[in-house]
Amino acid sequence: HAISLSHIKLIKNNLGGTVNDVLVTAVAGGLRRYLVGKGDDVSELEFRAAVPVNLRSEADGGKLGNKFGLVFLALPISVEEPLMRLTEVRRRMEELKHSSEAPVTLGILGMMGFGTDAFREFIVRTLEPKATIVLTNVPGPPIPLYLAGQKVREMMFWVPQAGRLGVGISILSYAGNVYLGIATDAGLVPDPKVILSGVYEELARMKVIAQAVVAANGHHK
Repeated sequence: HAISLSHIKLIKNNLGGTVNDVLVTAVAGGLRRYLVGKGDDVSELEFRAAVPVNLRSEADGGKLGNKFGLVFLALPISVEEPLMRLTEVRRRMEELKHSSEAPVTLGILGMMGFGTDAFREFIVRTLEPKATIVLTNVPGPPIPLYLAGQKVREMMFWVPQAGRLGVGISILSYAGNVYLGIATDAGLVPDPKVILSGVYEELARMKVIAQAVVAANGHHK
């Protein structure tokens, strides 16, 4: 189901971070809930997520094609409390923003088109073990679109999967709402909807905390 972007902005405006930080925190919480429900020990667990990062500059604005690198974000699955998890996600994202990981992988991905099949397989094998899931967040049109006179009610996409990456989580914002999609290897995760339910529950928890902050600030005034 759609998540109101206003709810996510309420969270980030009162608890800190960006819209992306809030969504990544909720995803980590949803994964934690899923694993705990399966009886796994998550006390020291972290998943590495491959996160595409846009590297297009303003000078690239009129050019066709994508220009993105990858960063590998360790999701703090072990942190149960949402605010602490958000703080840790923000810290890790800041570190990645100042690293050279994304430009380096852009160069690697750019070389793939010029090599042999064996070279491409080598690159995939090199990058593949660095992550367990793929996580993308794409800002879509902020206003409703129309096709043949009909309003487009919802949009969604599913992130491409490769190799041993067993889970792909796609996040798309469109016309004031946020949509989450999940694709999994059925042999590893046969019930992906349970993960999504956990993400929604984590966002609800964070919204309650944000509303408490608003109420406290109002009372203080």
